[in-house]
Amino acid sequence: MKKFFALLLVFATLISVLVACADTGDEQAEDSTVAEENTELLQLDNIPDSLKYDGEDVTIVSRAFLGWTWDEVAVPELNSEPVNDAVFNRNVTVGDRLDINIVSHAIDDADQAKPIAEVQRAVLAGSAEYDLLAGAAYLVLQESLEGLFCDMTQLDYLDLSQDYWMQDYNNVISYHDRQYSATGMIALSTYRFAFVTLFNKNQFDNKNVPYLYEAVNNGEWTLDYQSVLAEDFYQDLNGDGKKDEDDFYGLITAPYISTDPYWASCDLTLVEKNADGEYEYVLDSARLSDATDKILQLFYESGTYVYPHTNYDGEQDDIRIAFAKGNGAMCTTRLVAVEQSDVRNMEEQYGIVPMPKFNREQEKYGTLMHDQFTVYAIPATADATRFDMLGAVLEVMASESLRQVKPAYYEIALKRKYMSDPVAWEMLDMIFDTVRIDAGIVYTNALGNPHDQLRQIITSKKNTVASKYKRMDKTVAKNLSKMEKKFEKLEQ
Repeated sequence: MKKFFALLLVFATLISVLVACADTGDEQAEDSTVAEENTELLQLDNIPDSLKYDGEDVTIVSRAFLGWTWDEVAVPELNSEPVNDAVFNRNVTVGDRLDINIVSHAIDDADQAKPIAEVQRAVLAGSAEYDLLAGAAYLVLQESLEGLFCDMTQLDYLDLSQDYWMQDYNNVISYHDRQYSATGMIALSTYRFAFVTLFNKNQFDNKNVPYLYEAVNNGEWTLDYQSVLAEDFYQDLNGDGKKDEDDFYGLITAPYISTDPYWASCDLTLVEKNADGEYEYVLDSARLSDATDKILQLFYESGTYVYPHTNYDGEQDDIRIAFAKGNGAMCTTRLVAVEQSDVRNMEEQYGIVPMPKFNREQEKYGTLMHDQFTVYAIPATADATRFDMLGAVLEVMASESLRQVKPAYYEIALKRKYMSDPVAWEMLDMIFDTVRIDAGIVYTNALGNPHDQLRQIITSKKNTVASKYKRMDKTVAKNLSKMEKKFEKLEQ
């Protein structure tokens, strides 16, 4: 019965693909593409057909904030939107396959710490009211060191080696074969929170500048090249001789969150594991200083508009709105920006590419996910007699996300609804093939926020890498030692 129901949903998803393509006038859904999607959709987990839990409720606490993580865990009803309906149908499938009922306790709040605080309250009270948490990665990892969550490697039926779990995340955050959170296809924000560069194709056409796709493929898409372009595109529209909000800019960005992606794009690593599986601070300060010079040049000595730092998360809205209005040739933002109505309804056409490299000699591009991407964890007070069920629920949610949600989001919404350029689709594949997880960023709070120093440096407009990170070296080393002791305590 499970396989029959799953096949029905496969056919329904494929029909949705065709309908969505027809609705958008897209004629790119070739037979080979559909066949490839069909193969992926038919991949199944190893959960046995006979596994049933007699209608048990499974309560998931999460942040469901509009424009961020509003539809990752659950949606109230079908509404004919591909992603919404895929999430709804995924949960129906999970419920039917395991005979459970997903109960979503969604917190609609700008504060990403609220769901974690709710779990802390429950754990301190000894309450098992929440079975699962879907929370911001950097906060979940910080609290995992304090014993707030269970070791997920002990769960029957949960197979974190499967492709629908993010292996780079597993490799970076697991410690001595223990792991307290996981993510992957189960969380749309692992796509949405990837940093990218959007560019205005009409403006590139007007200046007879080749689209950025060419520079990316030639390995020439670098910080230096973007600086030249930004200056070339700048126009003093009001003629006052000053760079202000009324002008047209080559690049629109901001100095805090939009500084983060350069860690990955410039191939800069803060913390990695050694051969013994222990964390080590490995920052190349000289390379960081050189990259900082290039970023400062781009931000303050070319045709770039840098929004003043006033609101950490709000800067992403500022950047998106300005770009959508046609105020800039390029912008640095998260992929989720293309889902917003102002970008979707732009009069001009846009393209998408990875973030620029440090220099031409750097072999690969690098993509950073904003550290608020969602990961799943199990509160420490969860009922141990339900662990096998929770492992099965996570596994089926993840595999069904690969089967149903990924095609709806990646193939329909991103590639056909939000953009119609096949070359941009290739860029999307490159972006997600080059995602890098750095323990120094996802464990940032526990380490003393080393990546935040770069934000402060860029905001100050002065390259003080040598002095700031000399002090930071001792802080990170001390905090890494504390982390190791906390891991050892958890093991005991």
